[in-house]
Amino acid sequence: MQERIDQGLILVCGASGELGRRVARQLIEHRKNVRVLLRPQADATELQECGAEIVRGDFRDHESLERAVRGVGTVVSGVTALTRILAGTEARDGFRVVDRDGNLALIAAAERAGARRFVFVSVAGIERARQTLYGQAKLAVEARLLRSPLREVIVRPAAFQEVVLSPAAGLDWDNGKLTIFGRGEAPVRYVAVDDVAVAVARLALADDPPRWVDFGGPEALSRKEVASLIERAAERPMKRRRVPRPVLAVGSRILKRLKPELATVMGLSLMMDDGANWDDRPLRELGIEPR
Repeated sequence: MQERIDQGLILVCGASGELGRRVARQLIEHRKNVRVLLRPQADATELQECGAEIVRGDFRDHESLERAVRGVGTVVSGVTALTRILAGTEARDGFRVVDRDGNLALIAAAERAGARRFVFVSVAGIERARQTLYGQAKLAVEARLLRSPLREVIVRPAAFQEVVLSPAAGLDWDNGKLTIFGRGEAPVRYVAVDDVAVAVARLALADDPPRWVDFGGPEALSRKEVASLIERAAERPMKRRRVPRPVLAVGSRILKRLKPELATVMGLSLMMDDGANWDDRPLRELGIEPR
């Protein structure tokens, strides 16, 4: 017998991450009933204090996903192993086991549980990084949702502003070094993670949300322009190292099995070096003033 569905109950997966935690808080601020799926070792203090219901589980444990979706009306997932793989705290099979198989299992569990809506956070232009395991996982989940009876909402933001200012993007503040991937001349509208969180929450709550939305931030900047802004903020010149496009292209393919995290960074960098025309209009239509 199927458990009664509470259309006001929203499950947020990946709530221990930067984006997922912000999405959960946004939903709670809207006085919504929020359940969060946290890995066993994740600290739940902040979310418990906000009033979230905590369910322990893992995308590698599909039975835990079945427990997490019971009775929910909407599922939100932006789960990826990328950050943890880069940090060395996740096995390198994470793109396959977590990003792809875990999200696919979550969709199937949500269907069986009778959920109505599934909000999935992907990446704008990810089809141009399909040579990477990360890109293949995102595209597989998108394709599965398009075949699902669930009402899909596929949210595809451009690269996060915060990532641009991180070691993952080749910024070494301490030693005054930064990396230019490719030509570094194509403008990209990097978006703030807080704006993405608000957008995801509002799309999860909207009466009739778009099924697919790509967006960026308010300002188009090339990687070279970003580098100049970083130098200005640091009040010192930075030693710039450039990784040529052919190196990015070859590395994103041949390193896919040996070092999938490095191949993904190279593939995404190549994608961004091609430029992007996603603007902030979808954010403004949601009532968000992009920062």
